[in-house]
Amino acid sequence: MFRFAMALLAAVAAISAAFSALAGPLTRDASFFETLPIEGVSLSTPPREAFDILYANGYTAGEVTAYEDWTHGSLNLVRGTYGGPEGQSSITLGRADGRLALISQSLNRRGIDANAEIASVQSHFGVAADEPDCRMNRAGTSGACQVRDTEDRGAATMIFTMTAQSTMILRSVSRPKDLKKTLE
Repeated sequence: MFRFAMALLAAVAAISAAFSALAGPLTRDASFFETLPIEGVSLSTPPREAFDILYANGYTAGEVTAYEDWTHGSLNLVRGTYGGPEGQSSITLGRADGRLALISQSLNRRGIDANAEIASVQSHFGVAADEPDCRMNRAGTSGACQVRDTEDRGAATMIFTMTAQSTMILRSVSRPKDLKKTLE
């Protein structure tokens, strides 16, 4: 009986994987990525304005206190503390060729509504609630979303990823072809 159950489970997993592969990745037009806000900043926000918005909202970047002090392609800004009442939010901005190439956030805080976070992204991208690449898990305790602007990952010019739980969110939107430039 155990062998039969394991064989059935393996068959179901293989069929599920085959259907997922047939469905292809979740893709949307690049314009969706340009306007997706993370803490009030999107890829269409000019780098100076993005820095000013985050700084005005309590984010700090160590010794970088003005946009002119941002001398490298990427910058990490932090607000709050890990155990504090608002938690800790860490945002990395990456810039290349005079525009943002990356906005990445790690947010650790109790009481995050993962359902609302996933629903917000689904709404922004026009995604159905049962979309395999952008939905809550069956238990309703966490969710994940991945969207790109083409089925061919190597050719993608825009990628969004997010994982949401009740105590943590990891999300990023990027122009993958410009990411190497942000390390300069």
